[in-house]
Amino acid sequence: MKKKLIWIAFFVTALAWITPVQAAVTCRDSDYQGVFGAIAVGNFISAPGIPPGPTVRVGLVEADGNGNAKIQATLSLNGLIIKEDYGGTYRIRPDCMMDVTLMIPFPGVPTPIPFKFFGVLADDHREAAMILLEPAGADVRITLRKQRRENCTNRDLAGSYMMNMAGSIIARPEQPSGFFGRVGRATFDGKGKFSAVTQTSYNGVVAPEMLSGVYSVDSSCQLTIAYGVGTAVEIDSIDDSSARKFAGMLTDEGATVDLMESEPAGASIIGTLRLQ
Repeated sequence: MKKKLIWIAFFVTALAWITPVQAAVTCRDSDYQGVFGAIAVGNFISAPGIPPGPTVRVGLVEADGNGNAKIQATLSLNGLIIKEDYGGTYRIRPDCMMDVTLMIPFPGVPTPIPFKFFGVLADDHREAAMILLEPAGADVRITLRKQRRENCTNRDLAGSYMMNMAGSIIARPEQPSGFFGRVGRATFDGKGKFSAVTQTSYNGVVAPEMLSGVYSVDSSCQLTIAYGVGTAVEIDSIDDSSARKFAGMLTDEGATVDLMESEPAGASIIGTLRLQ
């Protein structure tokens, strides 16, 4: 009998070692605090009061840890480009799931529309993913990544990055409407000069493209790139009226950049840069 009890104790101890132990997860509002880069992508399909079509958004989210958030963003709504500045509230559940309400203004709508999201925190509260619940009739998702720098400059964007972008061209001069994709290698000199070698698909027709121009990173880690396509086009100013533009946000101390096409209007194109 004594030998039997010894074997039982041995197996119970062994089982405790091999059975995964999951620590209890306890989150609170203060765990969602700081500055985050946000990238949103999806489609409005049948949301009341909102024109249907693809939408993308890049922006900066400041969460105060007490349930309040401020947002600055650049939005493409079916090709219409809009600069945004609005606020919202959030609640973090003990299981690290999130309930978020953002008061978002839309063209032609007299008052901001309450957008309600469901989300989840991850990676020690440095990342979050959300999906739009209300208004219904959309598949919009947001990914947020914490920015650990408090003050950015052009020097925080330096080196070679993998470029990966996709979306749709709705109506642009000299560009075919339809699906869009771009993959390439972008280089930043840390002083404001930018270039990229890419392969780009315009509605299924893939061809090499050279991009070059200038960029500016402000103190809040938001990015503007002014560029031209082709070796014959020289862009030397962010305010150059002939330039195409990207709007973006640095995260992970400059290792990752959220990026969208912001000029000219007529497209919903978004993507990322990732340090090589």
